[in-house]
Amino acid sequence: MNTSSSSFACGPIFAIFRRRQKSSPRNMLWCLWFFLPLLMHAITATASDVVGEESTKRSVDSSSSNNSTGGNETLEVAKDQIETGEYEEAIRLAEREIRRTETVRGRYDIALVEPLVVLGDGLAGYGDYDNALNAYDRALHIRRVNAGLHDPDQVAVVYREANAHHANGDIVAANDRHEYAYYVLERNFDQSEDEIALIPGTFALANWYAKTYNIFMARTFFEKARTLAETHYGEGHPILIEALRGIANTYRLEKFAPAEIPNIEDIVASRRKGSSSDLSRLPPTRINNFREGEAALIEIVKMLLAQSETDSEEVGQAKLDLADWYLLFQQNKRAQILYEDVWLSFDGRSSTDFIDRELRSPKPIYLSLPHDPKALSNATRPRATRGFVELSFTVNKRGAVTDLITERAEPSGSDFLVRKQARKARYRPAFVDGKPVATHDVRLSHTFDYYPRPGSRGPKDEADR
Repeated sequence: MNTSSSSFACGPIFAIFRRRQKSSPRNMLWCLWFFLPLLMHAITATASDVVGEESTKRSVDSSSSNNSTGGNETLEVAKDQIETGEYEEAIRLAEREIRRTETVRGRYDIALVEPLVVLGDGLAGYGDYDNALNAYDRALHIRRVNAGLHDPDQVAVVYREANAHHANGDIVAANDRHEYAYYVLERNFDQSEDEIALIPGTFALANWYAKTYNIFMARTFFEKARTLAETHYGEGHPILIEALRGIANTYRLEKFAPAEIPNIEDIVASRRKGSSSDLSRLPPTRINNFREGEAALIEIVKMLLAQSETDSEEVGQAKLDLADWYLLFQQNKRAQILYEDVWLSFDGRSSTDFIDRELRSPKPIYLSLPHDPKALSNATRPRATRGFVELSFTVNKRGAVTDLITERAEPSGSDFLVRKQARKARYRPAFVDGKPVATHDVRLSHTFDYYPRPGSRGPKDEADR
């Protein structure tokens, strides 16, 4: 209103001056005396409006800044609560922050992504995976609306989705999410100048395949990680060593499988259109090649020995990994030479922690115990009960398990699968003065959940495992 008053006042003033250009000086002074207060009032009002607008703008900006700061503090508290297992409190804080952000910024502002992710983390920690996935999905949708369909920042949320699916028992959906995350990274970082950014995602996918016993795909991606590490980091870099360990592990998994293997036929390779390297058309890998795994572990030892500042325990651990490899594949003489070499390299030092930890008592290098059974889908299923098996046995000089005895099993008969896996176990034997010795009365305890069969009357009855 004040601005319109100033326009109205100025117009007549200058019109009068134009009409009275030929008037006498006395009349001109009279006009100035009459209209000057109106002109000053209009200028003052306009200045006041500008100051008011700037003040209001600063107030709004300050309020938004305070709200943003408060939101960040709230989310940091929620994240800390998730770390300490206070999931319900974290969920409440995240939901409150989501409502506040929606009120201030709307339902599709990118500021909603972080509180939605925190909400998903809280729900996943609480075990409500379905709602956690809903929160993650909305966070992804908002990020794509604001930053594009293939924004690489979405990958962290996609990995959370993969973890939630896996925890919920849906390996196929988890596999899909891991492959999609890699697909997004590949679209963004497939050029030679920025392909270094692909390395973490390559390891993530390789480790996922290894975890789900999709070992040939795992090997392919560990070998890709090796190539990237050699190109961008060079000989002896920890990332290159990590890739070599991954390659060796895939050969080890081929012969020493976990107790329960996922149905690989259900875990199909990605068929997404537009991928620059369709995972289903990757080159075949070598199968059951002992030498390849051995070569990878030998290369790690050589790299570490070539570095003048390498920690002696890191070198010792690399040698033990190679010795364990030989022991697993029944190359006992080679294994013994390396074990003795490690013993001698640490013997006589003021601190013998490494020898005490690694060589003075038997240590399992392959022990794959049965998993808990899946929850029954029947609405009238019994509540899960805790079972317990304790075995005793001898670990001989070659690391094999002998003289196996069941000391305790609840419920009765539940020791069958545990005994079966214990017989397949291989241990690094105990050493005295650098020589392997047999160890008697080694104990193995295994706890598990089971579902009593309908009509059972106590823990001694048979269980569904």
